[in-house]
Amino acid sequence: MVEPVATTIAVGTITKLAFDELVKAGAGEVGKKAFGETVELVKSLAGKIRQKFQGNERATGAIAELERSGTEESLKKVTKHLDLEMDEDPSFTAEIQQMAKQIINIQTQQDNRQTIQNAGRDIINIDTLGDNARIGGGA
Repeated sequence: MVEPVATTIAVGTITKLAFDELVKAGAGEVGKKAFGETVELVKSLAGKIRQKFQGNERATGAIAELERSGTEESLKKVTKHLDLEMDEDPSFTAEIQQMAKQIINIQTQQDNRQTIQNAGRDIINIDTLGDNARIGGGA
């Protein structure tokens, strides 16, 4: 069973979901595999934030810097801009909160599936060891 996500998602988490994950996904196949089903939702979240920042040179510059460098400092800069926008526009806040919840829920489901697959693999490996196999220490 998937745990329900808290009602409000921190602005830093939203920023990280929208931009840090895109940087990882662009890193190659490993990023894409880890990213899975959430790619389109994350792109949509990032697009919504970019749209909100149109005309704000400092905010768009901060996003460009984050996408170039991917540093924690550049992530903090974007988070500050996003925090201001969220304070001023409750409908925007509600919309991106909902998008972030969807992304987190999908990622949680993917993590749970992976855990189940790994557990199943381990059980199969134990079952196929045979009658003379020993697990653990001792002689």
